[in-house]
Amino acid sequence: MTSMQTEKAERLHHWDFSRALYLVLGIPFHAAVIYSLSHEWSISSPDKSQVLTWFTEFLHTFRMPGFFLLAGLFSMMLLDRQGPWPWLRTRLFRLGLPLISATLLIVPFQITVQQVALSVKGTVPASDVPGLIATQLTHFGEPWIAHLWFLWVLIAYCIGLALLQALCRGNLRARLEALVEWVAENRIISFMAFAAVCALAAHVQTLVVAASPYYGNAVINYNLYVTYFAFGALVYSSRRLNDLLLAPGPVAGMAGVALVIFSQLTHTGLPLHTLKVMAAIVGALLIVGFISGLAHRHFGRSSPKVRKLVDASFTIYLFHHPVIYVLAMLFLVVDLPPVVEFAIIAVSAGVISYAIHLAVSRSAIATLMFNGVRPKAKTSPPAPAGAPASAKGETLAPTPALRV
Repeated sequence: MTSMQTEKAERLHHWDFSRALYLVLGIPFHAAVIYSLSHEWSISSPDKSQVLTWFTEFLHTFRMPGFFLLAGLFSMMLLDRQGPWPWLRTRLFRLGLPLISATLLIVPFQITVQQVALSVKGTVPASDVPGLIATQLTHFGEPWIAHLWFLWVLIAYCIGLALLQALCRGNLRARLEALVEWVAENRIISFMAFAAVCALAAHVQTLVVAASPYYGNAVINYNLYVTYFAFGALVYSSRRLNDLLLAPGPVAGMAGVALVIFSQLTHTGLPLHTLKVMAAIVGALLIVGFISGLAHRHFGRSSPKVRKLVDASFTIYLFHHPVIYVLAMLFLVVDLPPVVEFAIIAVSAGVISYAIHLAVSRSAIATLMFNGVRPKAKTSPPAPAGAPASAKGETLAPTPALRV
């Protein structure tokens, strides 16, 4: 049995904290990308900042890799316990219902704010805004995906993982553990295979982006996280890899930062592009490992404050996006230094999003819609002796499993 299977439940709190952290980091990321020189976001400020550009690019290198790594870890853990089809049905409900709810209720609001912002910015006349809103609402495109892309991708990854478990006849964990041991015993061959796969990925990326710069980059971005999702499944399956992930200290973390910085440099030719792909993956894993180690040391036990953050993180992620849209639009008519505006937007979005979480958590229907969590049925008092089974106190709904 692996360390992930033999650990006490308390040992999982550090993974919960890390997962929540990566979701909440979406707030400063999206607040900063408003002022990025390299990203033209849905609502972009005419005032740009090189510091905030570097900040967004740095966060982007490890935030979603860390989230998908932990998604793979928790997915493999629950899949191993429940079996492929019961687990997949649960995943489709827990991820699919918030996806549908957010798509129908949050995304149209975002699209409306985005078009109004064009008028506030002076890009289009106010008279054109209603027509632009109608066009965007009636034509499927990137605005309909927005920040919900990770749910679409995660559902696809879960389907793939369930199929692998079924093909392995419930023995996927053991096979993944054996793969890790084989890699450890054949490091040179494994490194060469890793380099070859990265070279192939770099070549394919060049071809796809050349064929369609906009949609090509979207396809690449939506699929590259399968690497980290798979790594998370391996971490759950292998004591060796689990311990290795928690091992990086400050020096390894700084090495990870250096590698991801290198991965962002411009490149010419396949060899350098391949090195950049390798550096991005290894650098992200080193940073995620460093963060995981810190979380393991400082948040390895149950804490009410951490529990509140974990419970709120998913709702915060869903709602921080439209909140930042509104704040970004309002700051189009304010003339402050970009870093000051960023700080105000990030803090305000965090407070408002948490307030929305508190409101959502008060409603069983809203919690179900935006978290995919069925309300727990209240346990009835013990029935008198001899009462029929249906009258005895029962919990009608099981305690929800971890949501990733």
